[in-house]
Amino acid sequence: MNRPITLYMDETGNRHPNKKSDPSREGRDWFGFGGILVKGEDSDTARALVAAFHDKWKLGETKPAHITDMLAERQKFSWLERVNQTVRDEFWADWRKVLCQAQVMGIGCVVNRPGYVARGYWEKHTDPWLLCRSAFDITVERAVKIAKLEDRKLHIVFEQDPGINETITGYFKNLKQNGLAFDAGNSSKYAPLSQEDFAETLGRIQHKPKAHPLLQIADSYIYAMSRKAYEKKFWLYRHLRDAKRIADFALENENLPHMGVKYYCFD
Repeated sequence: MNRPITLYMDETGNRHPNKKSDPSREGRDWFGFGGILVKGEDSDTARALVAAFHDKWKLGETKPAHITDMLAERQKFSWLERVNQTVRDEFWADWRKVLCQAQVMGIGCVVNRPGYVARGYWEKHTDPWLLCRSAFDITVERAVKIAKLEDRKLHIVFEQDPGINETITGYFKNLKQNGLAFDAGNSSKYAPLSQEDFAETLGRIQHKPKAHPLLQIADSYIYAMSRKAYEKKFWLYRHLRDAKRIADFALENENLPHMGVKYYCFD
């Protein structure tokens, strides 16, 4: 187990089930945690694609490709609002090429927050961080299973935030030391891994800034996978789907129930 594979993780949406929904996202109130799996031998090529995109559009290190800012044409991407449609189309075509040409696999867990509350999870488990931990554990377990298919060591890189760095690192350490905390009976159909599986396969965890090239790709992936749950025809997801860059289309059918993208608390 010498060859590495790395899970680059980012969040999208609100991680706390007891927080009010954002009015601007009515009808698609999610929390998603996940991103991309990248084999060690494919990392440099993916980084180079991001670098070339930044060079062409003169973004530099101070303007990471953050998908929500890009779509909203705000903050450091407010200039998109001032250019003509031809330039805008070219910009998005270039970013789609980065996402689809990079040899990565999209994976994650997307939770429908209203569904989480409606099912009574918030009343039963009033820890506001439990939703976040559940999404992290589910995503990492599926990534571990994929890593085991190729006898690889799995490392994790997540987008840093001083307020949550220790919390996320704690989730990781808990998985290595104790394994999953889900009810064994309820999760049996997903072929849950043992603590020994986590201890053997998981390597190290690190947090990196938003500008990290592969975290920029991960940001777009987890957003697209999350939005797809509410908008099945979301254009960016369909490009990733057609390029077979999402686990649901990159894996063998028999592996999909317990290795594909997990959509949680949806009807």
